[in-house]
Amino acid sequence: MKLNIWLILDGKRGHEKQIEDLAFSINKKIKTNITKIKKISFLNTLLNFLRIGNDPCKYFPRPDLIIAAGHRTHFDALQKKNRYGGKIILIMKPSIPTFLFDLSIIPSHDKVFFKKNTMSIEGPLNNIKNLKKHKSNKGLILIGGPSKHFSWNNTDLIFKVKKIVLDNQDLDITLSTSRRTPDIFLEEIKKNIKKQLRIIDHKNVSSDWLQKSMSESKYSWVTQDSISMMFELIYSGSLVTCIDLNNRSYKFEKIYQDLYNNNRINFTNKKIKKIKPLSMDSSNADICASFILKRFLN
Repeated sequence: MKLNIWLILDGKRGHEKQIEDLAFSINKKIKTNITKIKKISFLNTLLNFLRIGNDPCKYFPRPDLIIAAGHRTHFDALQKKNRYGGKIILIMKPSIPTFLFDLSIIPSHDKVFFKKNTMSIEGPLNNIKNLKKHKSNKGLILIGGPSKHFSWNNTDLIFKVKKIVLDNQDLDITLSTSRRTPDIFLEEIKKNIKKQLRIIDHKNVSSDWLQKSMSESKYSWVTQDSISMMFELIYSGSLVTCIDLNNRSYKFEKIYQDLYNNNRINFTNKKIKKIKPLSMDSSNADICASFILKRFLN
């Protein structure tokens, strides 16, 4: 049996990575044919609902599963199911009623009344697991960038990075930027810390560099805006410290506080706790894939 999967892409890398990770996990368990489809405008979606639009999807193999993430993909997914069939797997808390979708995979920090067509996971969906290959002398610092939820201050952040490096001189520490990191931060950090820190521009590494670095770094630090990277580090089994930033909103405050209270992460501005590293044989994407196949194919 070969499973036909349609992935609806909304142009946001974070969303697209989650649906790709889920499709990859399903593919490890059963042969799949994966079709990636770019999200179309609401008007074109409406025309396709009425079956008067020029819908290129009519040339694709009929889907068994339609996987989407992001609020802008909701109506696209519903239109495709209405016309071509298949089960809709939504990776997020939907902005319209959950009964419209066959399964919604929802992070536990999103408040929702869970029903039989919902599944709860901790943090964003990812393919990371603890490979138990950490090196006790390796550290990793991951830098995010400006966001609507946290204020960004280059000078303050560079000061905190310098303190991390000075306090951990026995570690071989690598710092990596991300797509959201301002160019000026990279310039300033290179001027301020020259010898004790290996600095990596994310544009100059391979696609598997980050996952490999996570799996090898026993200690890690990540800026507070980067909640996806923080959970990936947790799942990798690294001992995570969150670099605090000033709140613009309190959307993620409870998530961070619960993780800190449960000894899952530390904070640079709080009392240091003994972290309990997470050790799971499967990633949450693998767990979701097994659940989906059992639910819809048995």
